[in-house]
Amino acid sequence: MIIAAALLLAPLVARANVEITVKSERTKLPAEGVQRSNDDKGPPAKQTIHLTLGKRWVQWDDGSDRGVYDFGRRVSIRVDREAHRLDEVSLFALLSGRQAELENGLRLGGVLEAAKVGANPMAATMAEHQFSLRPDTAGTSGIRKISGTGEQRYLWQEKELFAYSTELVPLSAADRDLFIRYVRYEVGGHPEILGDLQKLNGIPRWLRYSDPVLGDARRLDVVATKKTPDAPYALPSLEKATLKNPEAAAAAATVAASTPALRAAMAERILAGANKAADAGKPLEAMLGYIERKLMIDGDMPPDYQKRAEVILKDENVRALSGSFQVQSEEQARSAVATLMRLAPLAGEKSYVIGLFRANMEQRLGNRDAAISLFVAALTKNPFITGAWRDLGDTLDTGYDAVDTWRCYETARIIAPAHGMLADITRGEGILAQEHAEFF
Repeated sequence: MIIAAALLLAPLVARANVEITVKSERTKLPAEGVQRSNDDKGPPAKQTIHLTLGKRWVQWDDGSDRGVYDFGRRVSIRVDREAHRLDEVSLFALLSGRQAELENGLRLGGVLEAAKVGANPMAATMAEHQFSLRPDTAGTSGIRKISGTGEQRYLWQEKELFAYSTELVPLSAADRDLFIRYVRYEVGGHPEILGDLQKLNGIPRWLRYSDPVLGDARRLDVVATKKTPDAPYALPSLEKATLKNPEAAAAAATVAASTPALRAAMAERILAGANKAADAGKPLEAMLGYIERKLMIDGDMPPDYQKRAEVILKDENVRALSGSFQVQSEEQARSAVATLMRLAPLAGEKSYVIGLFRANMEQRLGNRDAAISLFVAALTKNPFITGAWRDLGDTLDTGYDAVDTWRCYETARIIAPAHGMLADITRGEGILAQEHAEFF
């Protein structure tokens, strides 16, 4: 009887998906200094959006675009219908990109404010509203709440930023938060406003986002909701988008297709080659091989190296290589580049490993393109150098290319997820997820 009762009650407590149908309408507002082009190819003014809320994901389709925010895997996946591929992007990349753009906007806004510009288009509150993000050091927003008949409005400098219906569509707190996350990513809204939405016992029957600087407004009307059986989201079977650099993309594809056994065998070949070089009287080439293996799999230098270390470390070229790592100034970095360029022809088939060290120096000197070329050249020779993927990702990040930055990090994690060179990335992601839980 107990078992029978449990079976009867199971459907009542099972997780269900929620489907929401939303009517979206975009309008233009008068905006000072904004000129509009007649051939503006933005999204259609009116759309019907179909949302599905799962346990830890939101799937959406607006007729023009479709995709998923998967908060369990912490990725966004968009269907690129023109390129016939899936564009999968780390949510950490999306957030860090927003942070970079917000910081840039706040910096420009500060300059305009210091110049006493009347209508500052880069005012802090507006930047925070556009990116749905606030820095920890932010002061008061100056946003004013006005309650009206059937609506709640938010004004800044007497201009509406947001409004929503006080009539609510009942949803669980978890489903409400998923809907607000969709709004945060796809529509916008100042964090103070979206924070208020997350205190409601459901979602507004309608909401309206306004950007008085750019002259854009968007209204979402919830026209239908229904529960459906729990099921995973489904996307078309398409190839995933990859790194923009074609050579780096080819190396990443090799890593993605590899197996742990294949990667381990590659590390053993690198070790065997280093031993052979050391025994053949090629200490520089040997040292580079041992370092390459460590950059692949981390850990201590192998016993094979310890047996040969005394002879290897006496070599003047090996000492010059080690000296090039100790850089404290721009002048020393330039000297290190010169040393590494001198050593490269002497390194035999391991010259690409010297290229990795030179790439870090070039990056330090601000030569981003040269650094990227050197990292990619090394990964073309050996795609399984975990540390090279980490450093390439860091170099791309200096160019505000957060999407490819995290693609490099994820490629590195395929090879050696516990590698010491990835520890601070994992730690940084944890901090982002904790400090900005509303995005995850």
